[in-house]
Amino acid sequence: MNKTIKSFSKARSRFSVQNKRLLSAADKNIFYQEENFKDFKNLLKVEEKNILEIGFGDGKHLYQQAELNLDVFFLGVEVFESGLTNTYRRIIKNELKNLKLIQGDIAEIINLNKSLEIFTKIYVLFPDPWPKSKHKKRRLLKKQFILGLKNLLKENGKLIIKTDWEDYAEEIKTNLNEIGLEFKFNEGENFFKTKYEEIAIKEKRKIFNFEITLDA
Repeated sequence: MNKTIKSFSKARSRFSVQNKRLLSAADKNIFYQEENFKDFKNLLKVEEKNILEIGFGDGKHLYQQAELNLDVFFLGVEVFESGLTNTYRRIIKNELKNLKLIQGDIAEIINLNKSLEIFTKIYVLFPDPWPKSKHKKRRLLKKQFILGLKNLLKENGKLIIKTDWEDYAEEIKTNLNEIGLEFKFNEGENFFKTKYEEIAIKEKRKIFNFEITLDA
């Protein structure tokens, strides 16, 4: 049986044990793990505005959006404990009711999910570019994965992708064209910035901001 190629590589941090301990005791209505995930419809109200952020890192972008849009429901998926624990603490401290978290591999989570047309918007912001040629097979935004995201979007839903790696942007553009998804480069999705976007701006790197909107 072929081993699944992961789009991430987990490094052990010195806070790993205490982060795992906190997450193991986390509120089960807020924090979920991949092994307990069954379907997005079990976590969300399908009729509401639902926004998914994949690989939310330190959680800054995700949390700020949720805090300022209390009438919208947000779901964040991340594999690394540090970002999950930091975001979870903020949710608890500020009693935020419209944000939930899942720890796990988004590709596996999508495979487990059976529901379609759940989200009004999906963010994939600065995924690992895996710049070395031998590692490019690990890149997340392959055609099959993008099609999986498309199936999760409601009519007129939007998929927002950002990268500051030109080679990856070209690959994403090619994949979108080959599966027939039209896109534009949007300059307006810049009010909330991730840590990686702030670094890219500071270092004067070009940011490629894809916006894909599903036709009604």
